[in-house]
Amino acid sequence: MTENLIERAAGGLVLRISRTGLQALLIHDRYGHVVGFPKGHLEPGETWEQAAVREIFEETGINSRILSPLGGIEYPIEKKGLTIRKQVRLFLLEAIEEHEEPVHQANEVENAQYFAWEDALQVHRERGYTDLNWVFDKAKAFWDCHGESNGTR
Repeated sequence: MTENLIERAAGGLVLRISRTGLQALLIHDRYGHVVGFPKGHLEPGETWEQAAVREIFEETGINSRILSPLGGIEYPIEKKGLTIRKQVRLFLLEAIEEHEEPVHQANEVENAQYFAWEDALQVHRERGYTDLNWVFDKAKAFWDCHGESNGTR
C-alpha cells in the first residue's frame, strides 16, 4: 500500500555572472551535508517549474528564471514510519538580478551563498550529495549553449 506514497520536490542550480566570473548558488542544508541545491515540495496545482522558482526564492531570497530542465532523481525517504518515494526535478536557472545577494530562510537552510564556479564544483564534490555531481556538467553545457545562442556569453 505504501508504494503509492510519493513526495515531489523541485529546485535547481542558479547561476550568475559576477565581475569575477561565473558563480553558482548553493545552500548549507539541515541534513548534515554542507552544500546542496535549493529545492522543496510542490504546492497543490503548482508545476515543477513554478515550485522550483518559488522554493529557490523562499530558501535564498534570489529571484531566478528557468533556462532548462536538467533532470531528476528518485529515492526512498522515511516519514512517520512509512517509506515514501521522493521525486526531485532539477533545473538550470539564472539569477534575475545578478548583484542581489542571498538571504537564507533560517528555518529551512543553514546558509545560502554564491561560490565561484570552480569552488562550487570542489565544495559540492567534497561535501555535497555525490549522486547529484552530474548536475554541474549538464548545467555548464546548457549555460554555455544558452549564452552562445543569445550572444551574451
